Amino acid sequence: MSKRWATRSLGALVVLVVLVITTVSATAASAVVPAQAARAASGPVLILRAQTSWVTPAAPWFTLSLGVGSNAGPAADLHVELTYYSRINDASHMAQASNANATPDEAVLTHFDAPVTATADGLGVVSCAVILPDNRAVAPTPTVGTLGVCPADAPTVILGCQPGNGSCGDVYPVTVGLYHQGDNSPLARFTTFLTYQEPAFSSSIGRGGALRVGLILPVASRPSRSLAAPSAADRRDAENLIGQIWAYRGIAVTLAANPLTVSDLATARGGRGPLAVKELGALETSADGDQLLGQPYVPIDPASLAGVNLTSEIAAQMARGDGLLRLSNLHPTGGTWDATSSPVSAANAADLAAGLAATRSSRLIVNDSDLTSAGSNNLTFAQPFTLPLGHSAHVTAAGTDSQIDALFTAYPRDPLLAANQLLANLEFVHFENAFRTDPRGVIIEPPPFWKPPKGFLTVLLYGLTHNPALTPVNLDQFFLQVHKGGNGEPVTRHLKSGSSSAGSGMTPGLGRRIQTSRDNLTSLSGAASGHPAAAVFARLSDLLLRTESQTFDRNQRVAALDVYTHQFDRVLGLISLADQGTITFTSRTAPIPISVLSSAPFPVKVVVSLDSDKFTFPDGNSRTLTLDRPTTPVRIQARSRTSGDRLPVGVTLTTPDGQLVIARAALTVHSTSISLVGVALTCLAALVLLVWWARTWRRGRRRGPRAA
Repeated sequence: MSKRWATRSLGALVVLVVLVITTVSATAASAVVPAQAARAASGPVLILRAQTSWVTPAAPWFTLSLGVGSNAGPAADLHVELTYYSRINDASHMAQASNANATPDEAVLTHFDAPVTATADGLGVVSCAVILPDNRAVAPTPTVGTLGVCPADAPTVILGCQPGNGSCGDVYPVTVGLYHQGDNSPLARFTTFLTYQEPAFSSSIGRGGALRVGLILPVASRPSRSLAAPSAADRRDAENLIGQIWAYRGIAVTLAANPLTVSDLATARGGRGPLAVKELGALETSADGDQLLGQPYVPIDPASLAGVNLTSEIAAQMARGDGLLRLSNLHPTGGTWDATSSPVSAANAADLAAGLAATRSSRLIVNDSDLTSAGSNNLTFAQPFTLPLGHSAHVTAAGTDSQIDALFTAYPRDPLLAANQLLANLEFVHFENAFRTDPRGVIIEPPPFWKPPKGFLTVLLYGLTHNPALTPVNLDQFFLQVHKGGNGEPVTRHLKSGSSSAGSGMTPGLGRRIQTSRDNLTSLSGAASGHPAAAVFARLSDLLLRTESQTFDRNQRVAALDVYTHQFDRVLGLISLADQGTITFTSRTAPIPISVLSSAPFPVKVVVSLDSDKFTFPDGNSRTLTLDRPTTPVRIQARSRTSGDRLPVGVTLTTPDGQLVIARAALTVHSTSISLVGVALTCLAALVLLVWWARTWRRGRRRGPRAA
C-alpha cells in the first residue's frame, strides 16, 4: 500500500511541477524584454509557481516554487521566509488564513529562510522540506532516480501528531514572505497550505469516505443585444477551457455550456472550435463521467420571468437551448437548475417555484448565503436538503460554498496560489470531521462567464485526481451519493427573507411588451409558410429571447427590445395596402377594389376587412388572401346606404387569427346613384304638395262670388 501511494504522490509532484513550471516559464519567457525591469514593473513581487499537491508518509517531500519580480531588487539583497503552522481546526480560521494579508491563528511549528536566485526565467525560489508526523518518524529512503526528493540538507517540519491512526491528516498553513536582507518588513507575503494525507485512513476512517466535490464549470460568452457572434477572443477562451477539461478527462465535472457559445464554436471556420465541440460530446460518455447541464438559450432568471407572467418564455428558452445543443450532437441533462447567479429569497420563492416548473427542474443549486442558518453545528454544511418554495411547492436543493467559490477570482495575478488555496479549503472540509458516517459533499463553481487564468484549472483538476480526501462527481452523482439529512444535518432549510428580483431589470411593463411581441411574432409566423419564412422568424425569435437575458439591466433590456422591434417592423413592412385613390359608384351596388402588396420572399396569408357606416356588404366585409406575388387584388361587393361626395371606408389588413394588424387605410367613395326609397319619398312629397295646392285653389274660387 505505501509503495503504491509513494508512486502516486511522487507522480503527482512530478507532473504538477512540470506542468505548472512549464506554463509559468513560458509565460515569463514570452514577457522577457532586454530591460528586465520593464517586465516586472507592473507585475507581482511574489507569486506561487508550483507546489506539491499533498504529502504522505511514503512521500513526505513538500516543494514550493516561487517567482520573484525583478522590481524587488537584486537576488543577493533578498530572501524568503517560510513559516509552517499547526493544523487548522476551525472554518473561520481557514477563512482567515486564506487571506493574503492575515496571519494564521495556529501555533508556529517552525520557520526557515530560503535564498532568492537568478535563473533564465528571472528571480525565483525553490524550497523543499521533509514533513514528518513526530520526532520518531523518519523519511523513507527513496529509490535511485526518484524525483521530488528533498536534498540531504533540507529542513524538517514536525507536525506533532500521532501517526497511524488518521489524526495527522489535515491542512496546515504555510506563510511565505519576501524580505530585504536586514529588514523585518515584508515586501510581499501570502499563505498557502500543506496537506498531509494518510491514504489508509483518509477515505476509510469514516464510512462516509472522501468528500464529494461537485464542480460546475461555465462554458459561455456574454450574449449581445443583437445576433452578433462572440468575438474571436471569447471563442479562444471557450476553446481553451474545453481543451483543459479534455486534458483531464475522467475527472467528473458538470459543464454549463451556453447553447449560443457551442453553436458558434461548431460553425466557426478556422481555429479549433468544431474540435472543441466534439471533445464536449466525448466528455459526456460514462467513462469520462462529465455531465452537460441543460441550459436556456441565454442566461435567464426564472423567478423574474415568472413574476411578470412570462413562464411560456422560460419554456421557449429551454426548448431553443436544448435544440441548439442537440444540433451539435450534444445531449444535455435536465432536472437541475443552477440559481446561483440569480437573486433568491423568500420574497420571490413562489415565482421561483413557477419558473422551475417551466424549466422542468426538480432540483436546485443556490448560494449558501441565500439560506438561513443550518443550525448550531459549526461544521461546514455539506448535505442536500429540502427547500420549501411557497405554500406547497418544494425542491431538493444544495448550496454552493461561497467561501470556496470566492477563490476562483481571489488572486487574478497569482492564479496558482488561488487554485492551491481552493484545493486546501476542499480538503479542510473533509478533514474537519473525517469520521462522519454518511457521505458529505460540496458544490463549487466560478461566476458566470469566468475565464480561468492560465494554469488555474491545471492545478485544480490535477489536485482532484487520485486525491484520497476528495472525489469529484457530477451533479447527478452528487444528489445520488450525498443524502438529505445525512450526519444529523437538517433535512429542511429555508430561504432568507429579502426583496424580490428587483435587480433583474425586468418590470411588469417590460414583461407586457415582451409578451405582446411574442404574440405578434407567433401570429405573423403562423400566417407565413415555406423554408425562407422559418429562417426569418427563427432569427426574430432568437432576438426576442435575447431580450430576456438576466445579464441585462433595465436600460440594456429596453435597448435589446428596440433592436428586436426594429427588425420585426422591417419584416412587417414587406406587406402593405396599395393606395386606391377615390372610387366612384354609379349604381347603388358595386364592388370596392383592394390591392395588397407583398415583397416578402415567402407566401403569407392575410385577411382584408372593410368597415363603413355608409355601406353594407352583402357577401361579407372580409376576404382571406394568400400573398404569393407582388400584387394581390380583391373586390368586395358593397351597397351604398346613401349618395354622397366623400363617403369613407376603412380597410384593415390582419393576420388570420386577428392578433396582429399589418396595415390600415381609408378609402373615399363618390356615389352618384339614386335610391328608390329616395325617389318614392320625393314623389310622395310632390303629390302631397300638389293636393295641398289644388285644395287651396278650390277654396279660393268658392269664396270669390260671396265677396262680390
